[in-house]
This record gives sequence, C-alpha cells and structure tokens, in this order.
Amino acid sequence: MPWIGRDGAMQIETIAERVALNQHAFREVNERLEQSADDVAPHMQLIPFVCECPDRDCTEITRLERSEYEAVRQDSRTFLVAPGHEVIEVDGVPIARIVERCERFSTMEKVGEAGAIVEKLDRRGGG
Repeated sequence: MPWIGRDGAMQIETIAERVALNQHAFREVNERLEQSADDVAPHMQLIPFVCECPDRDCTEITRLERSEYEAVRQDSRTFLVAPGHEVIEVDGVPIARIVERCERFSTMEKVGEAGAIVEKLDRRGGG
C-alpha cells in the first residue's frame, strides 16, 4: 500500500515489509505480556501470548511456558503462531517456513526480505 515518507516522496510497502511490520507489532505485545507475567505472576506455568501470524486481524491466544517462548525468541527470525495459522506465503510471496509444530503452537521462521526486516527490528538482537 503506498504511503508518504518523511521526505515527502511516495513509498511503496512490499508484502514482505507489511508482513514483517505486522508480526513485529505482535512480537512487541508478547514481550510486554511476558514482562507482565513475570511481574504479576512469576510462577505461572503457561503464559498467554498473541498469535504472531501475518493476519493483522488475528486475535488468537496461545499459551506457552516461559522456556518455550524464550526458545522461539532466541532467533530474531522465528515467531510463534497458533495451530492452523502457519502461513508460508502471502499473495504468492514466500515469507516463512515451518520450523516446528507443537500441540499448543507452531514456530515459524521468516525468510527472504521479511526475515531481514524482522532481524533489523528485533530489539533483543537475536539472530
């Protein structure tokens, strides 16, 4: 979708950029959820996390142990998604591959341009 950049020039957002920015936003929400759980209920076994699939309207919640979430977050390119939300391409553009499927969630790895973008956006810098 076109938009006006800071320099006033028309910018075109690629599919990979749109997907990466959307998933980065979900990741930031999940970082806050993990911190809140640490602050409020440090002994909670399963923490609720928002699905990080490319659907910007997704509100699916999946529950992970802290260690499971941290395993996903070790790599900037990996994301958690709810079962059935394993999207590997958007509008014919490859954006991810399935790393692992579990009963409660799946781990996806961003590929190509989307992977490079999320790697740059990750405040933890894992990669």
